[in-house]
Amino acid sequence: MKSLQDRLSKAAVPRLLLSFAGPAVIGLLCQALYNIVDRIFVGQFVGPEGLAALTMAFPVMLLMFGFSLLFGSGSATLISKYMGESNFEKAEKTLGSMFASLIIFAVFFVIAGLLFLEPLLILLGAKGSLLEQSIAYLRIIMMASPFIMGFALDYTIRGEGNPKFPAMVIIISSVINIILDFIMIKVLGMGISGAALATAISESIAGFLLISYYLSGKSVIKLHLKNIRLQKSFLLPILSLGFAPFIMDAASSIQNMVANKMLITYGGEYGVAAMGIVFAVNMICLLVALGIGDGMQPIISFNHGAKATHRVNKTLIYAIFFVEIIAVLVLILVEVFPNIISGFFVNNNPDLSAVAVIALRIFAISIPFFSFQIIGVRYFQAIHQRRLATISAILRQLVIFIPAIYLMGKLFGLNGIWISFPISDFFAAMITVFMIKRFHDKRIGGGALIRKLKLN
Repeated sequence: MKSLQDRLSKAAVPRLLLSFAGPAVIGLLCQALYNIVDRIFVGQFVGPEGLAALTMAFPVMLLMFGFSLLFGSGSATLISKYMGESNFEKAEKTLGSMFASLIIFAVFFVIAGLLFLEPLLILLGAKGSLLEQSIAYLRIIMMASPFIMGFALDYTIRGEGNPKFPAMVIIISSVINIILDFIMIKVLGMGISGAALATAISESIAGFLLISYYLSGKSVIKLHLKNIRLQKSFLLPILSLGFAPFIMDAASSIQNMVANKMLITYGGEYGVAAMGIVFAVNMICLLVALGIGDGMQPIISFNHGAKATHRVNKTLIYAIFFVEIIAVLVLILVEVFPNIISGFFVNNNPDLSAVAVIALRIFAISIPFFSFQIIGVRYFQAIHQRRLATISAILRQLVIFIPAIYLMGKLFGLNGIWISFPISDFFAAMITVFMIKRFHDKRIGGGALIRKLKLN
């Protein structure tokens, strides 16, 4: 344990950040394969309607992931802080409270999948065959929620200083998902239900492996049966710390629901299907930023608890640098090769390809902006600035995006919907820059953060 504390408090920041963020990014990118591979197989072997059904289902899956993020990210931040203070008893009680909360919400999603799924999808505009396929996909996914929500343990395992094990688990489950997609969709011809089963089985395996990490006794922070209960003194801080990333994910779910409803109005099935292709690219960039933010979090939380402000600041600067380099590279690739990217998802449908290419090129402009904002939210969360984290989290998806998409949709139709993404992401990122600068000028002692730090 001492060696880990030494690494977090003394190791060179760039190397330390890469050692934590690298496995997190790899793991999350492999996790993205669940939805990307589903979209590729469904787009090739089911068609635009199947791709549109996955897009309609995506906001509900985002919400499920959001609750895993709420408890996992909040607990990981608190665990890292307690480890920085060498208070392992509180860290273990935090883990127990999180585990109890996951059990309750997993049961909630199973019940919701049985009772409320169809009315929700109808409210979002799905009807006819699109409604039937969306229900077929989501009902299977929600039945597997008890294991899927085990992904929250991905955050706590990394929070205790072991980023490699969660990455390995996600890589294994991603490979299983690809194999099952091939068998169930292409070989057995199970269509959208095959895609759902492949995802549910592979994610359940991942959840089981993450749970087994604590049951095996290999963890630094132990999961004791006596601690698996709702403890107010730990649950409230977990919810408080995890609220910003949760509200960001929940807001993203609402954003996608609004966008899907607008797309049905202005673009029909092809508009929704094209958004499914955009989501695939968005997911890659989003999870890279989340991975770097998640890798940054235990370093910043530990050093924040240890009062090592200079290491907190330096970690933030390197995280922004790394995420923006990747964002710009992806932006260039999408702008240069949109036809190749859309071709992975579209099988001999030039009309859908034309819509998807325009959507990809416009959407790509937003990548550097939302990538930065994710780091900003994770930073405020890691240093326990809950109010700033929450404000930054809801800026992009709710405060700016919803008015923008309605205005742009009315003015420019389908293209206006695509334009609303870079507009809202740009303004949200600029406000987050202002918030970070203002916080440091006020709390650290004046002068812009970037001027205060040397990157050597």
